Amino acid sequence: MRFHVRLLATAAAGALLVGCSSTPAEDLEDWWSSGGESSIKALSDASGRVNEVSVRPMDVWSSACEELLTEVDEAKELGTLPSENARGFWEEALTAFEHGGDECVAGAGKNDEARASAGIREVQKGIGRLASTTSMIAGDMKAK
Repeated sequence: MRFHVRLLATAAAGALLVGCSSTPAEDLEDWWSSGGESSIKALSDASGRVNEVSVRPMDVWSSACEELLTEVDEAKELGTLPSENARGFWEEALTAFEHGGDECVAGAGKNDEARASAGIREVQKGIGRLASTTSMIAGDMKAK
């Protein structure tokens, strides 16, 4: 009898643990509502500003690129994106924004228009990757 009670208690605890785990869709919703959505919007806005200032004099490029780099740092604090479909695009977007932003700031700081422009082109590639990320996340959340 004792063995049976212990087995039931163990089974109940196991069921409780299994019942508490979250699904990938729930993990994605948590990531989205815990800063993911606002981070994607902030990255979209900041990268859009970099794109907009690229047609203006170079002296305004650096501040837009620095703003983007700040948003990249904040996005990295969110941790791993729990969508396998979107994760690669997300990582590519962050990498493009970070590398492009760094090159933009460095080029603008040295009055090296070619380097700063190359950085802006890298940021523009990241804009496409961010759009793909958003599309994949929307698909994953809709499929839930």
